[in-house]
Amino acid sequence: MRSMKWKLALLAAATAAFLVGCGGGGADQTSQRAGITSVKVMGDSLADSGVFKGIPTNGRIFSVQDSASEPNTLWTERIAALLGTPQLCNFFKYTGAAASPFSVVPGCSSYAVGGGRINNINPQTGAGASPFSITYQLQVASSAGNYKSTDLLLIDGGGNDAADLVGAYLNAAKDGGASYAAMAGTLIPAAALGPMLAGGQAGLAQVGSAYMVALADKFYASIKTSALDKGAERIVVLNTPGITNTPRFQMVLGGIAAAYGGGATGAGARAQSEALFKSWVEAFNFRLATLVANDKRVVLVDFYTAFNDQIANPAQYGLTNVTTPACPITGMGSDGLPLYNFQTCTAAALSAMTPPAGATGGSNWWQTYAFSDGFHPTPLGYQLMSQLVAKSLAAAGWL
Repeated sequence: MRSMKWKLALLAAATAAFLVGCGGGGADQTSQRAGITSVKVMGDSLADSGVFKGIPTNGRIFSVQDSASEPNTLWTERIAALLGTPQLCNFFKYTGAAASPFSVVPGCSSYAVGGGRINNINPQTGAGASPFSITYQLQVASSAGNYKSTDLLLIDGGGNDAADLVGAYLNAAKDGGASYAAMAGTLIPAAALGPMLAGGQAGLAQVGSAYMVALADKFYASIKTSALDKGAERIVVLNTPGITNTPRFQMVLGGIAAAYGGGATGAGARAQSEALFKSWVEAFNFRLATLVANDKRVVLVDFYTAFNDQIANPAQYGLTNVTTPACPITGMGSDGLPLYNFQTCTAAALSAMTPPAGATGGSNWWQTYAFSDGFHPTPLGYQLMSQLVAKSLAAAGWL
């Protein structure tokens, strides 16, 4: 276990470096020292700098809007500022038009899209070659030609895929496992999938692990084809965080406990399910780590372990609440889970609220919360992500 003193020292060092990168002492020198002049981003909502801005319920980013950190709130934006590279903006822009739902913004280098998946099989998001596909984002980003040695690629993904897998697994009671089998069949060969599906509960659990391993293979193959083989020399990849830590999945797990009648039986079912879903994420992360091992062009950031530690030891990261979203609930979805509106979840609005019972910090109570809604970080959460990435960049000699 790392000590509080070590973590505070890291926080101070990262903050000092961030100020330099933002112009507080020489952004040009920082960029030259790092040898990086351009940052390119591919991923999901954790890296989306404004694809859906202006669409109902969506703000610029998937977090509290208009905080003091703007316009560098996301981890990707903070890293770009740290390096003194141009402000990130989204290449894709959602228009909502039926025929062509996305336009493009030439010159922007963040290809990340909220809802992005490695295995984009949802027809509602345009399955396959769609901006919702992280593999497609990688293809588009490299389509103009080979990367330069001065380019830094920041890539994340897998969280939405893991959530989809869990959802399909839990839906098996309603559809007899059809959606789960169909999803698994997009990555697992039929000859291997069939025996697992016929293996009862243990076989179904095995399917989840096999799917996530195959997902890591797909992710790495895309990075290799569209980045490494295109001359990229500096690639940062975040592994998949523990989605069961989020308020949304804690509610899902609570529903599992209730479905088993609560009490000791319900608690046991909840614990067993949580352990299973964690094992799937860990299977993905282990496979991804194996695939990139010993390639000095790739820095794999262990977001999974860091996120788990933040939830387990919040005070050591300056967090006061790691269970309750800061944004107010605005409704309930058809799945029975809360809905949130990022357009109205602004720093000013939260500070004007009466702080929730038990919250500290007065009007700044929300600034030390881990989650903005049921799935996404607050600005502090993104700051912690950026500090983790900055530490990894420094260890690789890229900072």
